[in-house]
Amino acid sequence: MAKLIVVVGITGTQGSSVAHTFLRLPGWRVRGITRNPSGRVAQAMVHEGVELIKADLSDKHSLSPAFEGANVIFSNTDFFGPLRNAMGSKEITGGRTVHEYAYDTEVAHGINIAEAASSSTVLKTLERFIYSSLSDARKWSGGKYKHVYHFDSKAETIRNIQSRFPAVAERMSVVQFGHYVTNWKHLPALAPQKQSDGSFILARPSSPKTKVPFAVPHQDTGSFVKALVDLPPRKHLLGVSESMTFSEWAKVWGGTLGYKIEFKQVSDEEFWQGLPEEFKTVLSEDFAYVDEFGYTGGDPEVKTAAQLGIEIPCTSMAEYIKNEDWSSIV
Repeated sequence: MAKLIVVVGITGTQGSSVAHTFLRLPGWRVRGITRNPSGRVAQAMVHEGVELIKADLSDKHSLSPAFEGANVIFSNTDFFGPLRNAMGSKEITGGRTVHEYAYDTEVAHGINIAEAASSSTVLKTLERFIYSSLSDARKWSGGKYKHVYHFDSKAETIRNIQSRFPAVAERMSVVQFGHYVTNWKHLPALAPQKQSDGSFILARPSSPKTKVPFAVPHQDTGSFVKALVDLPPRKHLLGVSESMTFSEWAKVWGGTLGYKIEFKQVSDEEFWQGLPEEFKTVLSEDFAYVDEFGYTGGDPEVKTAAQLGIEIPCTSMAEYIKNEDWSSIV
């Protein structure tokens, strides 16, 4: 009998990658959760063989039927969606800052998913609960960085799962995601910047010596999750496609595409200028934390694939760059 993986946020970047990976595997069925099963992306998933169930992460009772019969649940929550909502309608925050609202919303969503997974009906079949996370910046910086909300919300969710839903925690493994190599599509300052002479500059407020675990989420999330499904539970995998410095990444970009490019370290003020303060507060501390403490903050539980003694097929930076559409910047 085929096993069942239930993917939360199946139409998103991570969820769609997980779905496509498991659809290709013999002996697996894929069920997806989405708020809009009639949407274009959702319907495309149906045509590929995904079973869709309408559910809302704010409504834990809508999640329970979606999880019934699951052997694996992939849990993926979001901070920036609620942040944008709060920025557009501050009356929804209930007196909290927009960051506190987004943090609380993401944690609440993660708890709802875990609570639904903790029902006796779901636990009868559940073998793995895979949670997509980021580093606990406040903890591993010793409290120095207090505003990396999109990291810390996920760490707080894990603490809640461990303390409130021990049966889920026993089945849980975590993929701590690397730096999305595709972030430049949402924040233009992250893209290589074309100069008047046709060359490019890759600017960052980061040291050229800082190693960054780059992730190609739309390609490799499924591989990370499959690796954790195959391992015993309670593993903490660094989801990295390839690690290098931003300076090295610039060289790969230029060498792959045939453009002259230089890496330039700039001040925090220069790099983030023009960005709404609500985003700047979070992202500037994100980059500063990684620069000072490393991407994982030195968390001893987070292991690379090599440290776990496994190999994971991943997308190299050269492969990603070669296949990406750069027409908007070149």
